[in-house]
Amino acid sequence: MKVLLLCASHNDLGLIRGLKKLGLEIVVTGAIPGLVGEKYCDKYIEADYSNFDLILQIAKKEKVDRICACCNDYGVYTAAYVAEQLNLPGYDSYDTTCILHNKDRFKKFAREMDIPSPWTEMFTKKSDALNFLKITNAYPIIIKPTDCSAGNGITKIDSFKEAERAVKTAFSKTRSGVIVAEQYLTGSQHGFCSFLVNQKVRAYVSNNEYSIQNPYRVEIDTYPADNFEESAKIIVPEIEKIAKKLQLKDGIFHLQYIVCDGKPMIIEVMRRAIGNMYSVPGDLLTGLPWDYWEARARCGFSCENFPKGVEQVGFFAYKAIISEKNGRIKEINIPDEYKKFVLSDFMLKKPGDSITHCQSEPVGFLFMMFRSDSEMKQVLIDNYRSDLVIIE
Repeated sequence: MKVLLLCASHNDLGLIRGLKKLGLEIVVTGAIPGLVGEKYCDKYIEADYSNFDLILQIAKKEKVDRICACCNDYGVYTAAYVAEQLNLPGYDSYDTTCILHNKDRFKKFAREMDIPSPWTEMFTKKSDALNFLKITNAYPIIIKPTDCSAGNGITKIDSFKEAERAVKTAFSKTRSGVIVAEQYLTGSQHGFCSFLVNQKVRAYVSNNEYSIQNPYRVEIDTYPADNFEESAKIIVPEIEKIAKKLQLKDGIFHLQYIVCDGKPMIIEVMRRAIGNMYSVPGDLLTGLPWDYWEARARCGFSCENFPKGVEQVGFFAYKAIISEKNGRIKEINIPDEYKKFVLSDFMLKKPGDSITHCQSEPVGFLFMMFRSDSEMKQVLIDNYRSDLVIIE
C-alpha cells in the first residue's frame, strides 16, 4: 500500500515513523529538497504541497492508496481536497476542514455553536478593515491573516495609529485574501491536543505556552497545563460538541486557549500534528505514540484500539533554541543549569549556518524532564535564557 505524505520536515518525522510502522510505501512531496525526513521515505517529488491541482495529479500518477497531511495548515487543506476528489479515507470534508482551519469561518461557527471564543470581525478589503478600526473602541485588538500559523502576520494594536501597518502586514501574509480583527484577551495561554475516536475525546495532552522572544510564536511548552483538570471539564464537552456537529473523523483535534477571568476561551483549532515537535514531550507525558495514531487515522485505519484511561504523568517541556538576532552562527551553547534536565535535543542548524528570520527560525529544540512543575518553571521561565545562540 502506498501513501502520499505532503512534507518531510522535522515536524513530520513522527508521522514518517508512524507510516513506516504501518508498513506503507511513502511518496513525499515538498518545495524544498533535502529536508531531514526525505531520506526515510521511499520517493521524493519536488512539488509545492499547497498546490491542490498539482498534488492531485501526483496522487493520481503515483496511484496512491492513502494521503497523509503534514504539520502545516496548508497541507491539511490539500490532503482534505485530494482525499475528497479521490474518495480516500481518513479526512473530514474539504468544507469542514475550511471551517476549522480558517480563523474567520471558525469564529463564525463558534458564535453559532455558543463555543467560548473571542469576538472576531472579517475583512477582504483594507479600507473596510481600517474603517472598522477607526470607529471601534474595543482596543487592544489582534489583527491576523485567516489562513496562517506560527504567528505569521499577526500584530497586536492598541490604537488606530497602529492599524494601517498591522492591516498591511496581515494582508501580505494571507493567501485567501481575508484577515480578521479579534478581541485581545489577557490571560495565560495553553495548548490542548486531544484524540477523537467516534467523535469522543479518548485522550489529551495539555501544556502551558510561552512566547517570549516573539509574542505570537510559541517558544516554550511546559507539560501538563496549569489547572488542566478544571479546563478539561469545559474544553472536552466543547470538542465533542464540535465533533458531533461536523461529524469529524477520528484523529487529532488540537486547540489553543487562553484562561481569561478563570474561564478557558478557545482561540484556534486544527486537525493535524503540531509544530515544534510537540509530540515528543506529549508522548512522554502520556506514554502514547501520538504521531503513530494520527498517521493511522489519516490513512483511514481503525482507531478502535486506541488506549483508554490515559493519564498525564510527570513534568516535561521543550524549549525552542532561538537566536536573538540575524547573522552567521558562531556557537550554540546549552547552559549548565539546563543539562541535567535535557533528555534529548534536535538541531536544525549548526555553527556556520545563517539566521535570516531570528524570531521565527528555530535553531533546534531541547526536550526536558523535571521533578516538579515548580522546578520546571523556575529553570525555563523564571530564569529564562535567551543567549544559547552566539552570532558572529
